[in-house]
Amino acid sequence: MASIALDNMALRKKVQMMFSIVFDTAWRIGSGTEGETLSDLGVVLDPAGQPILPGSSLKGRLRSTCETLAHALDLKACMLDVEASGVGCTSDVKYYHQVREDYQGATRNGLAARLDWIEQNTCDVCKLFGSPVMAGRIRVSDGQLVDWAEVVQVRDGVVIDRDSQTAVDGLKYDYEVVPPGSRFEVVLDLENPSDSDLALLGVALFEWASGATIGGFTSRGLGRFRLQDVLVRGVDMSDPKQRVQYLTKTNPNERLTDFGDWEKYFAEYIEKRAPSS
Repeated sequence: MASIALDNMALRKKVQMMFSIVFDTAWRIGSGTEGETLSDLGVVLDPAGQPILPGSSLKGRLRSTCETLAHALDLKACMLDVEASGVGCTSDVKYYHQVREDYQGATRNGLAARLDWIEQNTCDVCKLFGSPVMAGRIRVSDGQLVDWAEVVQVRDGVVIDRDSQTAVDGLKYDYEVVPPGSRFEVVLDLENPSDSDLALLGVALFEWASGATIGGFTSRGLGRFRLQDVLVRGVDMSDPKQRVQYLTKTNPNERLTDFGDWEKYFAEYIEKRAPSS
């Protein structure tokens, strides 16, 4: 029993991705309050007045991308809604309450039975990003601001009557956006990822590299971004050279092994998972 717990706690493999996110259009992640420019809808800014790209927003968008592409790899995505997806997963509150007694019973039968139950009752996306009974394997940093226009723009908006397709009198508002050209550096860390995790993350990164959106008002053309300068590195503890390098170095650039071309690295995992017909 102790060996099972140790095996699940031990670091066997770590994969780290570093990349830049560059916005081709204006974008906004709302603060939920009035803006610094006194606009009705502000954007999230740090105390220095610079835009913030929260890791939570990035992780949520990454999860959504993985959910939409999981079927292409013959993997399961519950969409956090068992009724809509038809995939049983503990991340859906209703489903979890239905199977909670089974989970508690598995827990009483020992760690191995508990882990097996979680494996059987968690979709592939939630295995990567986490569920109420299982910690996620991926961590996403806040975006580190590299460059921006150093100004927040204000745009006008109106409420549209969906029946008449015209503006509603008296319901005009304005909102803040960050101009295009903003650049952030992001770090993703995965611990003990499975081949399916790497395939799922790979297809999401390919999607982002070709262009994706994030933030509010994307249907109005905001939030279009792409990836640049993708680097993938890490450590495989089964490789003696990588293991010693990881354990004896403190500089991240020396500690982690460069896994080479990121597209080739992830393509190998995707090809293993993608159905041939």
